[in-house]
Amino acid sequence: MSGTAAGHALSPDGGGPGPLAAAPRAPARRPRRRLSILHLITRLERGGSSDCTLWQAIGAARRGHAVTVASGPTGTPTPLLESAAGVEGLRMVTLPSLGRPLRPWRDLRALAEIRRLLRGARYDIVHTHTSKAGALGRLAARWSGLTVIHQPHGHLFYGYYGPLRSAGVIAAERLLARLCRLQIVLSRRGAEEHLGRGIGAPDDFRVVRSGIDLRPWRAARRRRSACRASLGFAPDDIVVGALCRLEAIKGPDLLLEGFARAAATRPRLRLFVGGDGPLRDLLKTRAAGAGLSGRVTFAAGWVPAADVVPALDVYAQTSRNEGMGRALVEAMACGLPVLATDVGGVGEVLEEGRCGLLAPPDDPAALAEAIGRLVDDPALASRLAGAARARAVPFGAGRMIHRLLRIYEEVAP
Repeated sequence: MSGTAAGHALSPDGGGPGPLAAAPRAPARRPRRRLSILHLITRLERGGSSDCTLWQAIGAARRGHAVTVASGPTGTPTPLLESAAGVEGLRMVTLPSLGRPLRPWRDLRALAEIRRLLRGARYDIVHTHTSKAGALGRLAARWSGLTVIHQPHGHLFYGYYGPLRSAGVIAAERLLARLCRLQIVLSRRGAEEHLGRGIGAPDDFRVVRSGIDLRPWRAARRRRSACRASLGFAPDDIVVGALCRLEAIKGPDLLLEGFARAAATRPRLRLFVGGDGPLRDLLKTRAAGAGLSGRVTFAAGWVPAADVVPALDVYAQTSRNEGMGRALVEAMACGLPVLATDVGGVGEVLEEGRCGLLAPPDDPAALAEAIGRLVDDPALASRLAGAARARAVPFGAGRMIHRLLRIYEEVAP
């Protein structure tokens, strides 16, 4: 369904804060109209989609709206939940049957749970997030006659599944796109990748950048020496780092191979990998097999980004598919030179290479070359770090929340 004027489609404004500190305390003020808003997301696990959703909810609640966040059970919840729990006007609900795997009977129970939730309160806006909650939530909201906005936080069109299942995902999204008023995407490219597969119409998309709370990251570089010492790095080590889920879609295997090539002629080069996931043991085995055990550090599971990013010399994001990359923006705000694979909205974040180096996806040789350029050319690294720090400004907390509330007020009945 088309819900915006063509002149507003694909607007690049937006942004939002990241999971470093307690939610920023916006001054309390009476909204022009108090809305009842439901955010529905599959899981509130560690990751960009969860943090983006919670910051949107926190921001709306602090501006006087009544906000509910409903999600399925989560094994490794984002630390931001602690901040959300204490926000006045924000209610958290768990839907026991809502989960990520495709399980038809359990999914039907989850659909029933969502419908009961929708009958329990009259929501002005139902804002669905991610694939499973987005599918079930759009169905339930449409049946209930409610205004629904969907935010995919990226997509599953490539990189996740084989050709047959990917085609099924695309076919389903074509149908589901008709059930919502608007779709919120993180980048213009995100909208283009939907439209190129016949999903929605140009007027159906709005760009709202996911972002971070800039203030603590701008001061984080002052902790560089303490962070490096706590991680065991010497003052003359040159540290490349990444924080991500250790699974194929995030490309940690590509980063390890690219690092190994760059490290062959640079003895002070080190790699730090923070995160957890199914590839962890394989990556450690590969590092040992390449003789890099002493030069590659795998964190013991998830670590606070604020304790790692200031210690790095280069931040790397080597995903095979990415909506935007909140961790990338955090590193930029911290004043680090960054390199990333040119997937999803990453090119827009880095202004097509003006604020960081872009490499093709699935190309370890290109990653090695990019690492080498940043390590061997301090002037280039410094220039890109300065540009990245300035570029992070549009990804601030207030911009995302302001932009999103404007959209809510426009489409609410």
